[in-house]
Amino acid sequence: MENVNIKHVLKNHAYQNIPLTYEEAYALGLYALQGCNGNRLAQIQSVAALSALHNYATYKWVRSQKAEDLHGHRLPANAAEQIAGVCAAIFEADIRRSRYGFLTPKVSMVMDNCGMGGDLVVTPNVSTVAAFIAAAMGISMGKHGSPANADQGRYGSSDFVALICNINEYSKRNEVELAIEQFGFGYTEALDTNYKVIHLQTHEIAQLPHMNDIIGPITNPIDPRIMTRRVIGVNHLVKPRVVAEALQVLNERGVTFFERVLVVRGFIDKHHYRGMDEVSVCAGGTMVAELRHGKIHEYELEARDFGLDPIDADAITPIGDKGQFSLALLKGDIQGAARDLVVANAAVLLWLAEKAATFEEGFKLSMECLMSGQPYELMQKIQQFMPKKMSGK
Repeated sequence: MENVNIKHVLKNHAYQNIPLTYEEAYALGLYALQGCNGNRLAQIQSVAALSALHNYATYKWVRSQKAEDLHGHRLPANAAEQIAGVCAAIFEADIRRSRYGFLTPKVSMVMDNCGMGGDLVVTPNVSTVAAFIAAAMGISMGKHGSPANADQGRYGSSDFVALICNINEYSKRNEVELAIEQFGFGYTEALDTNYKVIHLQTHEIAQLPHMNDIIGPITNPIDPRIMTRRVIGVNHLVKPRVVAEALQVLNERGVTFFERVLVVRGFIDKHHYRGMDEVSVCAGGTMVAELRHGKIHEYELEARDFGLDPIDADAITPIGDKGQFSLALLKGDIQGAARDLVVANAAVLLWLAEKAATFEEGFKLSMECLMSGQPYELMQKIQQFMPKKMSGK
């Protein structure tokens, strides 16, 4: 791979809202890793580039008939190559070479449902609670996540896992692998430098959003050969299809081995702007791009696909402390719209794992499981297996 030309990245791409090619993005990813490992100039320049490239105009960009810019540089069709190139650098030069390397639990398949965050509406910790439900129903979940990079009082998945569930989000590699094998649920923290260092940029160095928002969900440290099915949630900046195409590129390059992935963006109303990085059962429904055995299929999911009437957007916002509200959902103590939202997201995992023939069947099975108390009991077992230590990591 060629060395990165940071002025070219900024002047000919970021400042013109033109995404990078795969090769350029891969080189930028490597340069960002240099910054994480102590190169001060690389740190400053890569943060600037990854921040400037992380915008709606770049992600929605579609090339005209012209295949090259004025300087003779090849132009990508859209932002898929840019996303794929940076993620490939993280898989190959960060996770693979890290102290722990890829997690390899002795199971045939592991799934995840990590999202970008950055919702324009506050929701409970939907993906984490849904992952506990799926795990309780026999799906091996390698949940990945990070603390909230937002206002105080909000919870990212790591905040919920560590502060509310009292599970050590920095558990050792062998502990996470055993947890997946024995309980069907393991958790990895994106900031755990035993796996990768790239997320130091957003959460500790720059402390602002940039391309790591989408790099993080894609670069789960589970061995790509067993993480072959999963859900990825995106926010308002990125169209699901662009991410699905990025996964296509990663598959073609032999970096990942995805068989089926649902890339989802949920909305609260028909205007299709305000929404969430997960499946919605509000009036706006959910935009889906499904990568299925190399082909992309686009469609929308609505509340009725889960056997529901559309729910009111105000009713899904947590009452009081978000973490405690999410815990009450996991216990089965809360009824109504917020519970339906969580169960619908669990239903998608069941459908994707072929444990339910339809989303509606998946919803019914997931609701039965949640109300049985099994997901909460599972969380307690994992809590006992890898308790949060008062000293932190």
